[in-house]
Amino acid sequence: MGSQLAVLVERWCDSEGIVPELRPTRAQLEANFWTRNQPWRVGADHRRLASWERRYGFPLPASLKNWLRLSDGFFGEKGPLVHPLSAIGPMVPFARMPGLVVQPESWIELGNPNLETVCLDLAYSWPEGGNPLFTSGDDMRQSPPRIIATGFAEWFLRLLHRGGAEYWFDPGFIGLGDPWAEHRRRVPTPKLPDRLRRLVPRAGPLARRGLDDRALADGLGISRNDAEVILRHWQHAPSDYAEMGAESGA
Repeated sequence: MGSQLAVLVERWCDSEGIVPELRPTRAQLEANFWTRNQPWRVGADHRRLASWERRYGFPLPASLKNWLRLSDGFFGEKGPLVHPLSAIGPMVPFARMPGLVVQPESWIELGNPNLETVCLDLAYSWPEGGNPLFTSGDDMRQSPPRIIATGFAEWFLRLLHRGGAEYWFDPGFIGLGDPWAEHRRRVPTPKLPDRLRRLVPRAGPLARRGLDDRALADGLGISRNDAEVILRHWQHAPSDYAEMGAESGA
């Protein structure tokens, strides 16, 4: 089992162009991942990967797809470092984020190694990196969400060297920012159809009251899907709503 994992990791490193001196050794992998649980699985084929991307509307990072083709997930002793493709999907929030009402559709849960889920933002790429990885945070543990890597390859390679340890909880680890603040800064404001834009003066005051999509839909007499579209736009550009509300006398 250990030697098979080493072969898969070597093939993944080849696909990523990782130089030999930065790769984990066979001895490291066998020492760190030699458990009763097999960390690798039979890979996902192109058809399944393409189906996932059509369903969620975002391409997966190439480095993640390269791994999933070799192994459908990656498993540590306490949980999946990388979920199987069937379990990679919309993030479940465990911590509140100021200014966030509806989480971005691009926030995808990647794995649940132990203490907190690890997620991807598929809406933008970090300069000289890839899609950023962040932790979901946990209000009960008083742990805020934070960006922990600039791309999957960087994160996964570090985990392989560390035996799957959640290095982002190490003393002195410095995160790369707040996931929602960085998303708002780097991703354009979601478009709002003209038929919903006319509701902005009425929607702004309701959104500022902290209404969810159901309550906003009831207040405006629209569907929950339309209410969610408005909330996605409003939370990204709340100043637009304040200005338009003021212009209308709302």
